[in-house]
Amino acid sequence: MFEKSKSTFKINFRPIVVIFLSFLFGIACARKLYSADVFYVVLVAVALLSILVYSILKRKFVFLALAFIFFFIGNGSYFLSYNNFLGKEFSNAQITGRVTDDITKEEGYYRLVIENVSADGEKVNNVTLYVWNPMEEIEVGDVVTYTGDLENVKLFTLNSFNSNALRSKVAYTSSVDGADLVLVSGGKTFDEKARAKIKEVLFENMSEYNAGVAFAVLTGDKTFVDETTEDAYRYSGIIHILTVSGLHVTFLIGLIAWVLKRCKVNRFVNFVLTFCLLLIYAYICGFAPSILRAMIMGLVLIAAGLFGKQYDGVSALSFAGLLTLFISPLSALDVGFLMSYACVGAIFVLQRPFAKVLKKFLPDKIADLMALSFATQIGILPFLASFFSKLNLLSFFTNLIVVPFFGILFPLLILLVLLVLIIPATGPVLIVAELGFEFTRIVAEFFATTNLQISLKPFDPITISILYLICLIASYFFMASSKFKFNCILYLTLVLGLFTLIKPELYSRGASISIIDYYGNYSAVIETKSGKTLCLGTPNFQENYFYAVRGIDGFDYVLSANKNIEGAEMIYSGEGFIDEFRYFSDGEIFVIEFDGLKILFANIEKISYNDKEKLQQLFSENKFDFAFVNGYDFSGVEAKVTASGGENDSANYSTSMMGNFTYNFDKNYAWGLD
Repeated sequence: MFEKSKSTFKINFRPIVVIFLSFLFGIACARKLYSADVFYVVLVAVALLSILVYSILKRKFVFLALAFIFFFIGNGSYFLSYNNFLGKEFSNAQITGRVTDDITKEEGYYRLVIENVSADGEKVNNVTLYVWNPMEEIEVGDVVTYTGDLENVKLFTLNSFNSNALRSKVAYTSSVDGADLVLVSGGKTFDEKARAKIKEVLFENMSEYNAGVAFAVLTGDKTFVDETTEDAYRYSGIIHILTVSGLHVTFLIGLIAWVLKRCKVNRFVNFVLTFCLLLIYAYICGFAPSILRAMIMGLVLIAAGLFGKQYDGVSALSFAGLLTLFISPLSALDVGFLMSYACVGAIFVLQRPFAKVLKKFLPDKIADLMALSFATQIGILPFLASFFSKLNLLSFFTNLIVVPFFGILFPLLILLVLLVLIIPATGPVLIVAELGFEFTRIVAEFFATTNLQISLKPFDPITISILYLICLIASYFFMASSKFKFNCILYLTLVLGLFTLIKPELYSRGASISIIDYYGNYSAVIETKSGKTLCLGTPNFQENYFYAVRGIDGFDYVLSANKNIEGAEMIYSGEGFIDEFRYFSDGEIFVIEFDGLKILFANIEKISYNDKEKLQQLFSENKFDFAFVNGYDFSGVEAKVTASGGENDSANYSTSMMGNFTYNFDKNYAWGLD
């Protein structure tokens, strides 16, 4: 397996793999690199220097040129795609758009996504529209017209990318009162009709919770999956089943191949039919990025056999990734994209080495299955830490049971649904699918309720890079002696351990306050010199992201929140002392004293006359070191530092200019967190 060489080691890279990884890396780190984020500057410098040294030592100048060229092309693609996606904002514009089937009705309002949008005659991306006090029913396909504002969505919050906005092409948010909305009835598109019919068939012939899961499995729409069921799937480690992805497309291709083989179709017709059927399925699923990725990989596999070529999984993966990124560069920041490629890439890279070890004491088939599960879990581990915060140590065994079973259940579900769509009287046959999903639910709930769940802190980019580098060295793509591999892995593991120890010291410490704006709802997090943390107001943002950005383990105390925060002591209202803090709260107005500092924080969307009187009294009786009030006129206020949520010329800082930010009292300096 290893190529003989005078050199100590050799990396078996294909040009298309180099192009893909360089392009992906260039897009993913562009924003942080050009904002001078120290982690990303160090990461990029080390990566480019390593490529330069390797290329010179191995005389791989084509490799060097491809890596550097596509890295910088990736940088440029990020900024072009970012600006093109968001576009300009509109104020008091005439807006027209068509209602999609992404529509939610709540008490007193509708939340809906409109497409084919024009604002003052200009075509723009999709809009999330809130219709308050609706005067009539709004249906899928209706055309809405109103006068209002289009405000750009936030693509980044606390270093977290808004993947949902990218996938649904939603670049704006807007709102309108129902009385000011003009509604014209319209019709559904073919894919909307298809999804509606599939939903009708499932819910008429299956229990509500299993029908919701079946609909998610077929279309990727998790709207009808109840929260309890989704949590069971998530905490047991099989949430990927509810998101249409490569796993589903692989089973679908297998079903198509099985049918066509029995029909004795030649390989050229096989390719054309498979392509057409996958295209129809992708259309019904709304051309979800995960479907398109898997579709490209599957077609490359079939095409390789068609032209008598050997299938190379890593090259096919890179080709699919390149095509996706050329179409939508921002996909490089989408957790679904990253998780899919990390998962499949880890399988290609790690399954064989793991299987080789396991086959020494296990039967081949069991060893292959376990190696597949191990590789998958390692590939997606950084994303589980960043986006789900918990890992079930038994999820490895859950997947060993559920994934092979799902390989039978999913194709069977497709066949049964097609049968019922053609012959409605056969609806009762879906009881077979009902039993299958009931079994899956029981397994998920059993493993989800075990006590073998551990909390994970989000991985920073340097930790992720070292982890994946260790995986590459362990694979067959890194050609070297076992001793050399072992020494490299040991060295990188020690570097990772050392970095973990010194990482807390890399963050700016000292007394500070962080302001987080989550779509107009504000929270503040205070840190004392000794490291104690107090969160003010309800943290509607995902706390895990803040912990990662600030390098802390969690909140010590939370004051006046309407939800419990794991690991924090909850304080609900009033005034008093706790630890190093003296606190006073009156509704959403807080006064906190700590480390000889006094701060005022008010989470008020619109300042009423009563609120204004309270604030004026507090400012007249106190001199604050820091004061945050959204939309308040700070002229004449005695406060060292003032901050506001929107544009405010009387404030020193505002979230409209800086985004979410931290102000350090010792350094008298503020920096952005997004």
